[in-house]
Amino acid sequence: MIRMFKPYVSERVAPAVAEILKTDWIGQGPAVDNVEKKFERMFDFSGALTLHSCTAALHLALILAGVGRGDEVITTPMTCSATNIPILYMGAKAVFADIQKTSLNIDPKSVREKLSDRTKAILVVHWGGEPCDMDEILSIAAERNLAVIEDAAHALGAEYKGKSIGAVSHFTCFSFQAIKQITSVDGGMLVCRDRAAYERGKLLRWYGIDRNFKGDIYWKFKVEEAGFKYHMNDVTATMLSIQLDDLRAVNARRAEIVKRYREALSGVPGLMMLEKKPDRKSGNWLFTVLVERREDFIKAMRQRGVDTHMVHIRCDVYPIFGGKRLMLPAMNEVEPKYVSIPLHSGLTDDEVAQVIGAIKKGW
Repeated sequence: MIRMFKPYVSERVAPAVAEILKTDWIGQGPAVDNVEKKFERMFDFSGALTLHSCTAALHLALILAGVGRGDEVITTPMTCSATNIPILYMGAKAVFADIQKTSLNIDPKSVREKLSDRTKAILVVHWGGEPCDMDEILSIAAERNLAVIEDAAHALGAEYKGKSIGAVSHFTCFSFQAIKQITSVDGGMLVCRDRAAYERGKLLRWYGIDRNFKGDIYWKFKVEEAGFKYHMNDVTATMLSIQLDDLRAVNARRAEIVKRYREALSGVPGLMMLEKKPDRKSGNWLFTVLVERREDFIKAMRQRGVDTHMVHIRCDVYPIFGGKRLMLPAMNEVEPKYVSIPLHSGLTDDEVAQVIGAIKKGW
């Protein structure tokens, strides 16, 4: 079976982690500081905070954006529940905007329609790694003085109009979970464009304690705001640093596979590919297509040795979010059609050809 996902782990990770485990410091230490600086240099932005998950990054971003009890956050239903559950941590309400049928990304026109006096932030997800229409989103936010939070769990290495994702909005959240482009087994990163937000986030990820304080130890523990145990450790940071060295090659291979898929599958009856806009570069985490008779498609692919999956179901159907919204026409239209096919850097050329051949046989 050609699997949907395969974790990428460099051969250099195991010996490097073995060495760090021999040291006297395996918690949050110099390796964490070093990988944050490395991440900033790679993507030409500042304000990077390593965390133990992207969910932690989203939670901190909502706090730093000033979201509180009774507020509303406009978000997308087309994502993992991990995107929207942190909204509930805040005692706020997730308000679901519709998506674009051609990209599965949040629709700026629907975002504008969902605005209310209680709206505090806009949360977007770059589905599959293809950046959303950020100019339109940021323009709406500027009109109402709203924070924009990007869930870039799919979009590591993506670009929007020449800028790296992470350098565009107020807050950007990345994931290094097991099956992302590169992994540190688990881990996340929050990028804050505002320096004051960055400094506050640095405190909040470690209980509210100032780890850099030099002086009377009692002043170090003068905690003024309760924080969390959200930090990364030096073992994970060591792995992440090595994996980052390979990101360009990993993403290049993924882009090559996507190019083959797009060329070979164009015109296949009953299958429509998502749009790819020329002013942005995808992170290529998923290759999602829209198919007629999805269950037949999934069954046929399985019989031919190809794993396929929806990956995520629409968030608004969860009881914790209040149940399915009927007034999301684009979401409702694509709901029975979207499915993803295998995409990871470990796919061989022969396996890519097998996936293409299986699809071209029909279903």
